[in-house]
Amino acid sequence: MADDSDYDILERALEVDLTDEKLYASELPEQVWRTLRAYGKPVRSHGLRDHWAVTRYRHIEEVYRQGDAFSSEMGMHLGEKESDTLAGPAAGGMSLLVTDNPAHAEMRRALAAAFTPRLMRKLKDSTLDIARTLVARALDEKSADFVDAVAAPLPAIVICDLLGVPESDRDHVLRLTRSAFSGSGYATSNSQLAAHAELFSYSDHLIQEKRRNPGEDVATVLANATMYGRPMDREIAVMNCHDLIAGGNETTRHTSGAAALTMVTHREAWQGLREGSTDVAGATEELLRFEAPVSHVMRVLLEDTEIGGVTLRRGEYVTLWLRSANRDEDVFGGPEELRFDRKGSGHLAFGHGAHYCIAAVLARIEVEAIVTALCEQVADAELAGVPQRLESNFFRGYRTVPLALTRR
Repeated sequence: MADDSDYDILERALEVDLTDEKLYASELPEQVWRTLRAYGKPVRSHGLRDHWAVTRYRHIEEVYRQGDAFSSEMGMHLGEKESDTLAGPAAGGMSLLVTDNPAHAEMRRALAAAFTPRLMRKLKDSTLDIARTLVARALDEKSADFVDAVAAPLPAIVICDLLGVPESDRDHVLRLTRSAFSGSGYATSNSQLAAHAELFSYSDHLIQEKRRNPGEDVATVLANATMYGRPMDREIAVMNCHDLIAGGNETTRHTSGAAALTMVTHREAWQGLREGSTDVAGATEELLRFEAPVSHVMRVLLEDTEIGGVTLRRGEYVTLWLRSANRDEDVFGGPEELRFDRKGSGHLAFGHGAHYCIAAVLARIEVEAIVTALCEQVADAELAGVPQRLESNFFRGYRTVPLALTRR
């Protein structure tokens, strides 16, 4: 039976502004989500955008199952400043991330053609080589920021391979991605915004070039894709090219940076991995559950809908807190524990249903490559400074993870 202190904790949790990016520089979000899960129903949350916060695994699955009742075209996340509330609707209908059916199905069909088993096998080998090289370089240093040394450069290099960026352009694109994705939240700088604008410009250039000179890459697939039997609009191709660069960088960077930190905070799990009592594939899935890179996704109700016994009204915003679902006590035994041998229900790090992340296979390849390289080469790790959390209500990760690595 709940006592007064339980109600006090709930009241404080309900007063938290989940859109406040400064909240996410700490470990407080996990505590708030735990309290909201215990409440057991969607709750009304206020801030930059008033919304229904859905925190339970089964309720989030229910929303995904009723996908046609929820729209993504007003944006896929809450935003952190007023200008963010305009960005989502501006891209609505042009980006796979913020497009509803039937256009979403058409875009997805076109993009899915790029992620062939043959290309993924090729990328798996080359990505592991890159991870081994980057980890080896970090080991050569007395200490290194793992984000800067490994977690950030690996996906940037891989996305260039995936899109078919020419060798002559790679240094330029890598500089832009480093600047554009160096952080998020209230510390976002003008240089980051300028870098994103340049990435849009470069994506446009790349799409035009691939129409003239096609190759075996994702940019070529986008450049020559069709929708409804007609050539895909140039603006749609450019938007999705940029989004692949963005998603490819952010997902792996945040999960991998956090994964490296678990070598310090969860030594027994890593020791079992090094000794072979657990496998890399299982460890990768558990790290994606435990350190899911996306905190939430947002939808807008197209019709009145009941979720968890609460009636949500047409036109209201709904947020699905994926990281909370991945720690749901009703689904995962000991959810706050990192268990590389965990079996059972799948995580929601990549979403579910029609909007399941189209590049999930790529993210898995990248995270698994870094886990493999760490397992092969690193015997132990110690903190070489204080890790700094990212200030973002959308992405959950670290700006910096300073580590001193010991060679195996």
